[in-house]
Order: sequence, then structure tokens, then C-alpha cells
Amino acid sequence: MPEQQFKGVITMSVQHPELSIILPAYNESAGLAHAVRLYLAELTSVGLEDFEIIVVNDASKDNTGAIAEQLEQEDSRIRVLHHERNQGQAAAILNGFRVARGEVLTHNGVDLPFHPGDTLGPLMQIREGADVVVVERRNRKAYGWYRKVISWCNIALVKTLFRTPFRDHNFVQFYRRHVLETVPVLTKGVSTVTPELIFRARRTGFRVEGTITDYHERRTAKSTVTWRKIVQTTWETLRLWRLLGQQGAPVLSASSPNPATLSPMAAPLLESRS
Repeated sequence: MPEQQFKGVITMSVQHPELSIILPAYNESAGLAHAVRLYLAELTSVGLEDFEIIVVNDASKDNTGAIAEQLEQEDSRIRVLHHERNQGQAAAILNGFRVARGEVLTHNGVDLPFHPGDTLGPLMQIREGADVVVVERRNRKAYGWYRKVISWCNIALVKTLFRTPFRDHNFVQFYRRHVLETVPVLTKGVSTVTPELIFRARRTGFRVEGTITDYHERRTAKSTVTWRKIVQTTWETLRLWRLLGQQGAPVLSASSPNPATLSPMAAPLLESRS
């Protein structure tokens, strides 16, 4: 993606930071500044200085974009990507990955369901050899009973279809850059993009580990789960299962990396720097 799509001047002294954090933002004017500044404070407090925060303004109708640009002016580690039209959370995460410069890439919601202070744990796992770290929620106490039932049903469906050891595939993950330079993403749904990355990484032979952390309740927004979205999520999950099953290899494999098992029409998410 061309650099000129960013507004503002990027003055980072480190062109390839260790960590890139993607924050998709749609109408997040109430919480964006708090989220970014908390990240800056928490990461700095544990000695992490080599990072960037990429705010992806997904064509917000409020002043999210203006707030993001102001934050960018305050700290050169903050970068802003503006979507001309609303593309949804999954596209915002992927586009954030595509312009990221870091060696390790992660994402989070502006409501910070994953606390910035917990960042060092998964990052240490990457430093110690993991290629992907899947962050799982310790519990869902912040959910109402309705969302808990939906969540449990979705977990059961995904574990049955994909034989995955993880309970959470749509929360937060940390990816070594090489993983995203290797595996493709063919789905576009918010419920399937990160699961596809996890499943393809495991199938290709990358070292995928899990970690458990607390889930933090939304601060500035309400849940938007509807029956329509539940049906859409189920459909997208079944489509992903069928898509992976049609590519001539098991969904999960303990074999060594074998790019030949991937669809020849599927390009990796990121282009290799080499």
C-alpha cells in the first residue's frame, strides 16, 4: 500500500521497530486518545520503546480521524491510515498489517479488551521462539448471559470443525512478520480472518502458542451482536472450513512448512522484505 495514503509526516527514527500495534477505529472519538496514551505509558513503563501504533480510521463519521492525526503529531511512534470508505474491522486489521513496519504485529480494539500492560508476555513468547501467540480470554465475566451462550456455541463449533487446541481465535494475536509474509488470507469476514491466519500458520508448520489473560469490559461502546450477525458468523465459519478442506491438505498438520499445500492463487498477506 503506498505510503502517501498516510496523512501527516512520519518521523520515526526506527524504520523497522520490533512491534507494530494495529488499532482499528470507527467512530471511536470518545476512547481513542485514552487507548493510545495508555499504550504509550504501559509499554514505556516496562522498557518497550521500539514500537509503533497504527490507528486505522475506518471512514469514521465523527472526529476520530482528527484525533488520530493530533496524536500522530504528538508522538512519532503513532501513524494514521485513513480509509476513504468504511471497510469493516477485518479489513482495517489487514490493511494495518500491510503498512506495518514491525517485526512482530498485533492488534487490539480501541476499547482495549486486551490491556496494553499485558503486551510484554506474548512478546516474550515471540522472542523465545514462537511464531504466533494466540491470546485467550481467561473468562467472559464481562459478557451478559446472551453473549456467553453465543460465545460457547461458537467455540464448540470451531473446535469441532478445525480440531484446534485454542478457545479464542477472534480476540488478539501476535504474529512474527515472516508468518504474514508466508500465509495467504482468502476470507474477508470479521469472524474468519484471524482464525484463517491461525489455522494456516499451524498447517504450514509454524510454532503457534497460546497464552491466557483477563478480558476487560468495553468502556465506551455497547455490544452490537444481533441474530443476523450470528447467522453470518456461522456461515462464514462453515465457508472457511470448506475452503481449507478443498485445498488438498488437512486443516491442521504437524508437518514441516510446505507452501505447496497452499492455493496457487493465494498470495501471502505481506511481501517479503528480502
